[in-house]
Amino acid sequence: MGWRIGFFILTRRFPVFGDALRTFFCSVIAASFLASACVQAQATPVRVLGSWDFLRQYKEHEQPFWTKQVPALTAGQLTVDLTPFNQLGLTGTEIIRLLRLGEYDFGSTVLAYGASADVEMEGADLAGLSPDIETAKRVAQAYLPVLDQFFQKKYGIKVLSLWPYPAQVIYCKTRISGLSDLKGKRIRVGTRPIGEFVEALGGVSVNIPFGDAYKALEDSRIDCAITGTLPGNLAKLHRITQYLYPLPVGWSMAMQAANLSYWQSLPVTLQETMQQGINRYTEEIWAATASETQEGINCNIGRQPCVRGELGKMVLLPTTDADRRLLQKLLKETVIPRWATRCGDSCIRAWEQSVGKVLN
Repeated sequence: MGWRIGFFILTRRFPVFGDALRTFFCSVIAASFLASACVQAQATPVRVLGSWDFLRQYKEHEQPFWTKQVPALTAGQLTVDLTPFNQLGLTGTEIIRLLRLGEYDFGSTVLAYGASADVEMEGADLAGLSPDIETAKRVAQAYLPVLDQFFQKKYGIKVLSLWPYPAQVIYCKTRISGLSDLKGKRIRVGTRPIGEFVEALGGVSVNIPFGDAYKALEDSRIDCAITGTLPGNLAKLHRITQYLYPLPVGWSMAMQAANLSYWQSLPVTLQETMQQGINRYTEEIWAATASETQEGINCNIGRQPCVRGELGKMVLLPTTDADRRLLQKLLKETVIPRWATRCGDSCIRAWEQSVGKVLN
């Protein structure tokens, strides 16, 4: 407003300078707009490493959030370059290292992908720990600050949220009547605690990446696979296995994280905006996971509603209370004690003070 008043006074008092002043001010204004446009055009996009591009979490939540919501939420301050990790030929185990090195600013990864090096990552999803989605959410909320502190200190990574995939259940090529029938079978697992659960039953655990499970079943390197109800369907496991035992063994917890240096470089207001947006889309994933656990079962056995998957012809095997009790027994007697031994005193204390309070 001030420059307009000054311009008006000058041209009124000195008419001879009117045209020159008008030309000068117009040039300054035009230059300022061009400079602003150039800065925006030269801005480096936020580099984001997404999860499996064929799974629902990416297609319905991650991708819309990063490509549509973030530019809108930040009023164009942030633009996004999003790449699902599997499109780069990665297995998922590389994501923590890429975030630590600053190759990407944000990334999401299944906690189990880094657990071979850091057993702390297993603490949110021990086999049998969360028999239902409600318990899984309470566990995740309690353990999030513990993981965040650990990752900031060791890797320079900020953990922003935790979210689940649909329930991890058992796909088998031959009929089983319950957990005891897993004895002697070679079973694909995605985490060490689930592997220890399988071994406690007398089975042989085979840790195979999710993307390789179909081929392993096809080549008869394994007899069964433990993975999510809907992800397993989207990976076409229903085409090569015949029996589905839907007792939830785990939830394959994933985290949304950021390179800490990049996160701290953002203005506080922008951090708050991003955290609120991530919290909203994380809540959407939690809300959808329960229904998609059932939808995955529906798809595998050829029952509607099956919107996101492919109708299969698997046989749904009945679960038993005896197996639910057995799962809890193995959790307390085998899974937690073995994990605690690997984790160490300070690690288990942090777990007991967070997750332990949820379970007691």
